Amino acid sequence: MPAGQAYWRSLKNRLRGRLVLPSDGALYDEARGVLNARIDQRPAAIAYCANDEDVVACVRFCNATDLKAVCRCGGHGALGFSTRSDQLVIDMTALQTVGVDLREKTVTVGGGAFWGQVDLATYPRGYAAPGGGCPQVGVGGLAQGGGFGPISRSHGLTIDNLIEATLVTSRRGQLIKVSESEEPDLFWALRGGGGGNFGAVTSFTFRLHPIGHALTAGSLVYASGPDTNKWAADAKKLFQFYREWMRSPDCDSRLTLLPIVAFDDQSNPIFVLSVFFNGDWVEGYEYLFDILNNFGAPKAVNTSLGPTTLPGYTATESTTAWPGQSLYWKSGFLANDFPDAAIDTMITWFEHAPKPAQAARAASRIASRPAGAAPRAPDLSFGFIESLGGRIRDKRPDETAFYWRDQLFSFSFIGICERSDAALSRELRQWADNFRKAMEPYLTGAVYVNYMQEGLGDWKRAYYGGNVDRLCAIKQEYDPSHMFSFPQDLAQP
Repeated sequence: MPAGQAYWRSLKNRLRGRLVLPSDGALYDEARGVLNARIDQRPAAIAYCANDEDVVACVRFCNATDLKAVCRCGGHGALGFSTRSDQLVIDMTALQTVGVDLREKTVTVGGGAFWGQVDLATYPRGYAAPGGGCPQVGVGGLAQGGGFGPISRSHGLTIDNLIEATLVTSRRGQLIKVSESEEPDLFWALRGGGGGNFGAVTSFTFRLHPIGHALTAGSLVYASGPDTNKWAADAKKLFQFYREWMRSPDCDSRLTLLPIVAFDDQSNPIFVLSVFFNGDWVEGYEYLFDILNNFGAPKAVNTSLGPTTLPGYTATESTTAWPGQSLYWKSGFLANDFPDAAIDTMITWFEHAPKPAQAARAASRIASRPAGAAPRAPDLSFGFIESLGGRIRDKRPDETAFYWRDQLFSFSFIGICERSDAALSRELRQWADNFRKAMEPYLTGAVYVNYMQEGLGDWKRAYYGGNVDRLCAIKQEYDPSHMFSFPQDLAQP
């Protein structure tokens, strides 16, 4: 591992940003962290880049010293591959400029921005680009993996709206622009080939679409209380409704539904149907309740639907997995015609998700204290299905690097616990592994690349399908020294 101030002096002197080394103690320990507290990596250094020139300096330094590197934007990756031991972390979180061009109907975004910043810059102007459902997710990772969220069914994936990007590759060691007409192979690969594979992307330019100022969004909550049998019956009807509506010819691509199975603050299972309609809010409200009635969905115990904004929706509906928690992800695309047996399996395994010992104690305290005075309950495991379809299917599988255009359902579940609770962490990992194994008969074998996970056999095919050979060739062309390296990059065997 590189060590000592002398080794790093030439890079440090060229940076306008800050270089953090292991000798920096607590600052280094904070800098090496990512969202998932289960990840414990010790990079050789973390370079906080202040501008594009800093990124170029990092790449040239790695070229000169044969040092491996990884790129970090939001740090939300399920496996924490943006921070690797004995490598340089090129941290671009300071590259957060967001520029809106209303004449061209585009937005240009720094490679370290969060998607919530993009929505806040574009939405008040009456426009939006398809992005993620969590405002804290980094644009760089989201976009390079494909990117789907509340308005993707209306306007395609994030990458379908990418016009151009700028990046630094190990082959060039300088900033280059890619688009349909400039470096078209690399531009193709960036659109779904996975974050950090081809170079350090410093900016993205996306196409904007008009969007209304008052949209129907919110949640329908189906709770069980102590009666888990009722919860299971309602959850099954809701999953059936969701499956049949998504497969029906009358499925309106303006509506995006996100079914979530979770636990309430007293550790009882709940079903939440998160709703976003990209159109007139009255029309959306009426359409939602029409289809719920037509498909025989049960009645919610709590409804928080109403006219709202895109940023307001994503801020409310974002993940409950807070930084500092240990997260264990499992994911896969459900077959488009998944049977009731798949629903039964999801419900049964979720009901038996391990919970921390303090959950019951917290529930007791919450129940006995006045409203507003209760302590926060422990974070508990949850699962969700993200909806594809609609305009995502407009492109062929080989038109961009994102291959899985025909899939409708991306199913994920996350085991969550305190990092200090090693026993529960082991229990959750075993539960999640066995849960996914039980679901395998109902999965297609494909996995969304932004939800990288351990334990996949042929992970390249799972992420990239029939595009994998072309992607591997482009990786070799633009990163011949394999500078950008992590356990599931395209140059790995």
